[in-house]
Amino acid sequence: MADISFTLTDTDFLQEELNFSDINPVDFENLVFHLLDEMGFSNLTWRKGGEGNSATDGGRDLEGTYWTVSPAVSKEEKYWFEVKYRSAQLEKSQVQSTILNAAGNNSKDNVVIITNKTISNPTLDWIKEFQDSHKRPCVSVWQGHDLEVILRKNPRTLARFLPSSLAFGGRCKVIESKFSNLMLLPAGGELDELWERRNEFHENSYLTLACVIAEVEYGDVLKHPWGMGLDDIRLFSVVVTGMLNVFSFIFRCGSFGRDQRVIIDGLSYLAQCMLFRLGSELTANTLFDPEQYTESDRRLPDELKVMRYEPIFNAIFHDLGVYCSSKYCLKLHHLSPEEKPDYFLRFLEPTKQPEKSDRFLVMNSLENECGIDIVAKDQYCPLGSSDQAPRTLDNLKKDLEFARRVIEVRAHEALENA
Repeated sequence: MADISFTLTDTDFLQEELNFSDINPVDFENLVFHLLDEMGFSNLTWRKGGEGNSATDGGRDLEGTYWTVSPAVSKEEKYWFEVKYRSAQLEKSQVQSTILNAAGNNSKDNVVIITNKTISNPTLDWIKEFQDSHKRPCVSVWQGHDLEVILRKNPRTLARFLPSSLAFGGRCKVIESKFSNLMLLPAGGELDELWERRNEFHENSYLTLACVIAEVEYGDVLKHPWGMGLDDIRLFSVVVTGMLNVFSFIFRCGSFGRDQRVIIDGLSYLAQCMLFRLGSELTANTLFDPEQYTESDRRLPDELKVMRYEPIFNAIFHDLGVYCSSKYCLKLHHLSPEEKPDYFLRFLEPTKQPEKSDRFLVMNSLENECGIDIVAKDQYCPLGSSDQAPRTLDNLKKDLEFARRVIEVRAHEALENA
C-alpha cells in the first residue's frame, strides 16, 4: 500500500481568523520551523537568541537558505528569521534591535520578523526608512494576519499545530493520512466526534476502519458500538478494506515500532460482528478471499490467504474461548497465571526481574458438558482444541459457523441478564 496523500482545500478550513492563542510560545516556534520547511527553505538551524531576547522568544531564532530560480538567474539566498510570540503588539525596540543586529552581519541577505500579533504603523515607517538607506539586508515582516495567509497555503503545518482551524472534513483527511502513513490512530476526543458524525463519512471505509481499531484498542465499543451500529453494507465494506490491507498494515507497524496486535484485535472484533450479523458463509469468504469483492484481478495463492486470516481467526477463537469459559463452563476453561506479581519482586534489581509470562493453560474436557449445550459431552470444544487456523475455505466456514453459534447464544444470555 502506497502512502496516501491528502490535499486540503479551502472547504476543509473554517473560514474564521486563526487563533494563535491556542498554542504556546514554544509550539509557535516549532510551527514556524515546520512552516519554513514546508515552504521549501533549506539548511534550517536554530541559533541562540541575541541579547535582549525575552523568555517568550524561547531564546533562539532561525537561519536558513532558499533557492530562487528565474529565467535569468538562479541563486541561493541566506535568511535570518526572528520569531516573536507576544500577547500584545510587538515592541518597536525589539524590531529595531533585531534589524540593527542583522545589519551588522554581512552574511545575511534577508531578515524576516515573524510575530503572532501586529506591529505599529510607526514601527513599519521606521523599517521603510531603514530599508531606503540600506539595501542589505532585505527586511520583511510577517504579522499575524500575514502568517494566517501563508499557513493556509501550507496546510500540513496548519493542520498539525492548529487543527481547530480545520473543518470536520479537513480533520478527517488528516486522521486518515496519519493512520495510513504513520499507523497513528485517532485520539479519544477525536473518537467521540467521529462516532457522533459517523454518517458524514459513510462511504469512507478506510477512515471507519481506523476508528474501529482505535475504539477496540483504547475506547469503549459498548459506548461506541461501531460493529453493531454500522449498516450491513458499510460493515461488509470495512471488513473487506481491512482484509485487503492486513499485510501492509503489519509491515507498517513493524516499520514504526508499533504493536501489530491492535490491527488484529480490531479486525477480530469486526469479523465477529459480521459473523453474528451477516452469517458464517459471507464472513468466511471475506476473510479467505476479499479480492473477489473488488475490481482487481489480483489473486493470492491459498498459502498467503491462510497466512493473512490466520492471526484474525486465532484471535476470534482465543477470545471466545476465554470469555465463554468464564461463564463457568466445565467443558473448556482457560487458566491464566496469577494476575498480581509476587510482592517481594519489587525488591529485586531491575536486571533480575523475571519476564512476565502471558502463557495460559487450556483445559478441554471429554467428561463435562458444554455450558451452552452446543458441544456433545464426548467431544472437545473447538474453541480450545484448534491449534491452528483451518487451511481450506470449507473448514473455515465450518469453524466460523460454530463461532457464530457461540456468539449468538452468549449474546442472547447477556441480553436476558442485562
